[in-house]
Amino acid sequence: MPNQRPAGEPAAGKSPIGNREAVLERRNNASARVSETTRLIGLGLLAIFYAIISGDDAYSMQLRADWPQLLRLMALCGGLAVLLDYLHYVFAYFTTDRALDRTDEPNVYDTGWVTYQLANACFWTKQASALVGSCCLIFLVGQSFS
Repeated sequence: MPNQRPAGEPAAGKSPIGNREAVLERRNNASARVSETTRLIGLGLLAIFYAIISGDDAYSMQLRADWPQLLRLMALCGGLAVLLDYLHYVFAYFTTDRALDRTDEPNVYDTGWVTYQLANACFWTKQASALVGSCCLIFLVGQSFS
């Protein structure tokens, strides 16, 4: 039959990525890269904010005069992204420590644990914060063209 595929072959439009361990490793690598990028964005937003508020050039003074709240929001998002990144790792540490100490199901996370939920919330919220701060920056840069 022409529509049948050999056993072990992925369906059309699917790409095999390996066994479960390989998939988990890819996810962990992606998670680490997302965290690293989010941290760098947060620190970059804070550096840009500092450069603008301490600058005495016409552009910096104009941005401070025209968009003070947006600049503060950008800095707040940058600082929040960095703080949430740190808290994500703290909560993940405690969650992993607890999973290692389990006797009923060794090395297994319980998604109902508060530390697990907080780590997850921090992971997604830090990304949202970096995204909002970056959008503020894009808007401010866009204003220089008008």
